[in-house]
Amino acid sequence: MGTADTKIHLEPRRRVLPNGLTIVAARKSSAPTVAVTCAFELNRLHEPEGKAGLAHMLGQMFDEGTASHSSEELAELVEGYGGHLSTGGNGATVQFAAEDIDVAADVLVEVVRTPTFPEDELRRAQALTIAEIQSDLDEPRTVASLAFRKLVYGEHPFGRPAKGDPQSVAGLCREDLVGFHSAWCTPDNAVVVAVGDLDPDRLLDLLQNRFDDWKGSAPAYPEQPYPADPTECVKQHIEQDKSQVQVFLGHKGIRRTDPDFYKLRVMDHILGSGPGFTSRIARKLRDEQGLCYAVGAGITGSAGREPGLFSAYIGTSPGQEQQAIEGFLAEMKLIREEPCTAQELADVQAYLTGSFVWALERNASLAGFLLRVERFGLGEDYLDRLPELIRAVTPEDVMESARKHLHPDAYYLVTLGP
Repeated sequence: MGTADTKIHLEPRRRVLPNGLTIVAARKSSAPTVAVTCAFELNRLHEPEGKAGLAHMLGQMFDEGTASHSSEELAELVEGYGGHLSTGGNGATVQFAAEDIDVAADVLVEVVRTPTFPEDELRRAQALTIAEIQSDLDEPRTVASLAFRKLVYGEHPFGRPAKGDPQSVAGLCREDLVGFHSAWCTPDNAVVVAVGDLDPDRLLDLLQNRFDDWKGSAPAYPEQPYPADPTECVKQHIEQDKSQVQVFLGHKGIRRTDPDFYKLRVMDHILGSGPGFTSRIARKLRDEQGLCYAVGAGITGSAGREPGLFSAYIGTSPGQEQQAIEGFLAEMKLIREEPCTAQELADVQAYLTGSFVWALERNASLAGFLLRVERFGLGEDYLDRLPELIRAVTPEDVMESARKHLHPDAYYLVTLGP
């Protein structure tokens, strides 16, 4: 897997073990290091009723004690090898010198397979998470963003904050974590990816040796219907005496597997998520009208297994919010009604095909890239095809996909300010 655009040559190997675990390994020789990540399919849909924030808490607790080491011992072990361990709601990643791959693999197996969720560490993590939630609620932009998400998703689990709320987090107990880990942290619900200066087949053999005795099977993926889309503008204003007005405008977005994804990726950068020279919204609302410093819009950035959001955001001065809202809607309508210019398209295509390589320089980033390739079934030649997929987009594609997926007459609007 390689391309002249990226100057990255990869020949990943893929293996599915009898227990259902998928392992992917690739060699990258630019540095004598290795990164290995184990990721589970976990999101808010998996959380039991009344247990909001459980997936996030699991991520905080993976490295807080295992069957073999306390959290302090684990930290000392990793630091002693000059390695790095990071954990989150979807799993864990280790980064070590390539010569220490055996230690790296052992650490990863420990934290994802045998966390013990000690009571004292859980109480500390709960206190820290509740403090983070309360800090988030002191940020006007975050408050407006959470209200916008709730308005779009309604009672669907995606309408909740990922961290939960102070009450739900305080109510979590060790048994919740043990049960959640047992149910969903199983080989058939996991992907392990290794990237580094090592032979891929050796990596596959080593990881298979560590993981082939892993047992367990996850329940069926939980599905839940989404609320009906709006038929007009649905507004919510949050009154706060602030020096800025926060504005979020948009609606439900797309899944990562949507066939229009690459057309919409190009559209995003023309409309509102590209650098200033390629983004109409930034150029007009920020540079020409001077309404703000921070502004943007997009639909593909949040796309995942479940539908993300189309959202347009601006922070502006009181009294200017209506001008900003009208600016958003005007640009949404224009990109639906008229093809973009050849120069706009060429600028965005050059940027997208030339910039994504920088996100793949580090082994951990490349492991994350290969994880997404596996998770969304993008194919082993995806790195080769990505520039072609972007270059194939036409001005008519941008207009037609915008017409299909942007709804300037039926959207949600949240404002926060005086």
